[in-house]
Amino acid sequence: MFIVENSIIERLDENLELRETLRILWIDEERENVVVVNIDNHRDMQLPYFIKYKLIVSEIQDNISRVGHLETDMQLLSPDDSYLDKYKENRDRRWNYIKDIVLKEPEIYISEHRGKLIHEVHLTSGKPKKVIRGYLKKYWFYGKSINGLLDNYFGCGVPGKHRNYTKKSGPVTNNRTLVTKEDIEIFKSAIRIFHIRQGMNITTTHEKMCETFYKRGFYRKYGVKVPIVDPDRSPSLRQFRYWYINNSSFFERYSNRRGKRRATMEVRHMKGNASERASCVGALFEVDATRTDVILVSFDRKTIIGKPTLYVVIDVFSTLVVGYHLSLASESWFEAMLAVENAATNKVEFCARYGIEIKQEDWPCHYLPRNLVGDRGELKAQFSERFVNLNVDVLNAPSYRGDLKPFVESTFHITNEVVRQLLPGSTEAKEFVRGDYNPARDSAWTIEELNRFLIVYFITYNKSAVSKGFVPNKEMFMDKVELTPLKVWNWDRGKRLLHEKSRSELSYNLLPREEAKVTRFGIDFRGLCYTCDLGIKEGWFEGTGYGINGKNRIEISYDPRNCSSIFFKYKSGLITCLLTGRSKEFEGLHFDEIEKIKEYKDTQLKVQEKLEKQHRAELHAFVEELGKKAIKETKAATKDISFYARNQNKRKVREADSKTWGAISAMPYVESSKPVDDISQSSSSEVILFPNKEIDEEIPTIIEGDIQTLFSRKSKERRMRNESNE
Repeated sequence: MFIVENSIIERLDENLELRETLRILWIDEERENVVVVNIDNHRDMQLPYFIKYKLIVSEIQDNISRVGHLETDMQLLSPDDSYLDKYKENRDRRWNYIKDIVLKEPEIYISEHRGKLIHEVHLTSGKPKKVIRGYLKKYWFYGKSINGLLDNYFGCGVPGKHRNYTKKSGPVTNNRTLVTKEDIEIFKSAIRIFHIRQGMNITTTHEKMCETFYKRGFYRKYGVKVPIVDPDRSPSLRQFRYWYINNSSFFERYSNRRGKRRATMEVRHMKGNASERASCVGALFEVDATRTDVILVSFDRKTIIGKPTLYVVIDVFSTLVVGYHLSLASESWFEAMLAVENAATNKVEFCARYGIEIKQEDWPCHYLPRNLVGDRGELKAQFSERFVNLNVDVLNAPSYRGDLKPFVESTFHITNEVVRQLLPGSTEAKEFVRGDYNPARDSAWTIEELNRFLIVYFITYNKSAVSKGFVPNKEMFMDKVELTPLKVWNWDRGKRLLHEKSRSELSYNLLPREEAKVTRFGIDFRGLCYTCDLGIKEGWFEGTGYGINGKNRIEISYDPRNCSSIFFKYKSGLITCLLTGRSKEFEGLHFDEIEKIKEYKDTQLKVQEKLEKQHRAELHAFVEELGKKAIKETKAATKDISFYARNQNKRKVREADSKTWGAISAMPYVESSKPVDDISQSSSSEVILFPNKEIDEEIPTIIEGDIQTLFSRKSKERRMRNESNE
């Protein structure tokens, strides 16, 4: 059993039910004493106390304690940028009061020393001791996170919980009525009778409700009985509307106003990322990128695609490679964050994705450091503030100072040397001279094959001897530690500064964020629609899409490499949203591929719109000419006929025209006794040609002729031909 800082210990009673929850704040180097703090109640925060390390281990072994999961308050510890901008100044001011004394471990955890330290801060700052002690409790309660000192307004009002009031809440008004259970039953009846059945709006419904259920008598006026409303007993319109909105969904309210059929059609939910500062393991990680010295080919092996980018994360104290990321993209914040995310996640699961089975002890790193150092390019960005949410301090090395990241730089040198020796198509980064052999001719490896090679290589590297520049300390000498990165890591792992974060926190803080829109079709992001079960259940996508905390625009996190899912923070957790049916065909694609498809669509539409104009012009010209002719002939034919006369004998004329049109549009007659080839030899007079572009001149003759006479003549000739055959 291995316990690290920020681990959660759940202690059980005789019935194996949760008795108290403890957070590990500090472990001494000998792993004898541990400092813990109770985190059961955030309204009654406790001071930390000492406990024996062996006692915790023995309780876990005896199944009266267990290692719990990290359930962090992401709203407070990983706040939105807008919330952080608003309250960051207060957080930093409180941190300045205690930052010098919280680092004095373990003195700050001992009551006598803690009192003296708090007294010193009190004298220098003038802040009351009670307030300083409260800052310390919040800092420890939230896992020694600076964001624990933020103003916590997320739980104000206890949302989602029903309160039993004994007097009217809110500001003092003339209406002192308190809504009771009887009033709620009356509200239900009023909604059913006046709002649903009679179609009254809420204001009129409230008026009719008061007149019907809250009257104290009648008086006569204009010959009718007028109810006397009791204003001291009847609820206000605001109370009535508040109850109605909070006890019905948007779909139900829309159904009540316009019917369930229209509500179903219009508002229902539509599915369809130097050694002195590293006093121990986890004190400092280095991250950097390089172009590997191997030229890759595409997945179909037909195209040479060049050198990939390799990010490596290394623990400075043990020189263990704790994570890496291989990509065909250029260096960026996102690519660096994927390497950090790999360092903080389970390597057994990661290797299994590429068909390589390892054990936990082969690559035992899934933690975050206290400090992270990298290039100014990737880490000197506005997103670096997110590392504060993960309890990680970012240290940017100056430009062109690779010597300040010597461990990761030396790892690159060793890695590229091995790559050049073992992999075909490898080349050293140098200028080619005319006549030199081009190593790209030997390229044969895909990026997937190189990735599998790197997994095995880094596992081998971690089990190899440390570099000659590694200087072991006295404790290593006394314990006879084997000088390999893996053994040094295991010897010192978790003693001080390593800490864990959940995958949700890693995803939210390391992945890029953008704004998305809530619609009836789901969460609309870059033209794709996403949904989740919780959103469907709570009606986020009904109506005009104002269902997520009253907002129709939210901030989401996403992985640019795969559009299949997005994430957004809701309350204290991270919600995963998947593609709906209308966007399912894009599943598994890169967002850049989506943009290319949209660009292709826009281009094609513009081209077809230009062609369509000419097609429409042809239609308009044909209709105009045909219409002129029809109007002219109709006027000539009805010159001496009244409108009344034209409306006579409609049925007979319509029946006759129906038969005539049927004869004209019927399929050509073919005699069964004649071969099909004989049709071509028939007289042209026996064939009625279908009007086309070549015989446009004949169309007026057919139209102007006596069609009925033509039909009779053809029928007579057909009968005579049949009689002669008999």
